[in-house]
Amino acid sequence: MTALAVEAPAAAPWGGRLVVRAAGGLLLHIATEGAEAPAATMFTVPLECCQDREQAPGVRPWAGTVDEASVCPSCLRSLRGEPEPAPPRLVGTGTAEQLPEAGPARRLWAVPDPPSYAPAALPAEHGGRPITWSPWTLAPVITHYSSACDWCGDAGPCEMAGGRQGSPQSAADPLRRYAAYRCSHCQQMTAYEHRGGDLKPIAHHKSRAPKDSRR
Repeated sequence: MTALAVEAPAAAPWGGRLVVRAAGGLLLHIATEGAEAPAATMFTVPLECCQDREQAPGVRPWAGTVDEASVCPSCLRSLRGEPEPAPPRLVGTGTAEQLPEAGPARRLWAVPDPPSYAPAALPAEHGGRPITWSPWTLAPVITHYSSACDWCGDAGPCEMAGGRQGSPQSAADPLRRYAAYRCSHCQQMTAYEHRGGDLKPIAHHKSRAPKDSRR
């Protein structure tokens, strides 16, 4: 009987490293050696492809399966000590260059339009009194904070609107302020009333999009 040599699978180059996913991205990233996940849900850690903590994107820990196809190519090259690929060669205008020969004809498939969802309606009143709303505008982007939708995962930024009710000169109908935020893709929306320094939810529009459909 002939003995067969069994080759042990090679260990993954990211073994023992923290694996994370950047907000709004599909690829997984590998944190630098010794990096650990802080207690916060969203955080920044130095990555193999971006070792400057100040420039690193907001990420979250990843506990699912990991294979080479799902890992950021720049992180893999850094782990293996491979150089970054050379930038594409620029060709000056007026330079003649031979075009590659046409390959076999390929069948084209129609790509359906991405799904759209009915816009979320703002509450017209609260406490029996009407609310006047401003038009929807893009919400400001806050540095090192993910603007991705917590329902569908769309990278954002979301939209916001401000509302007001009553008048500062009226004792019977005092001024009250409101704010609303909605995802521009799946239309999940929550409206709030300003209570001092806090926001109290007064209305919520649940999205009809599948959970995590944009991650």
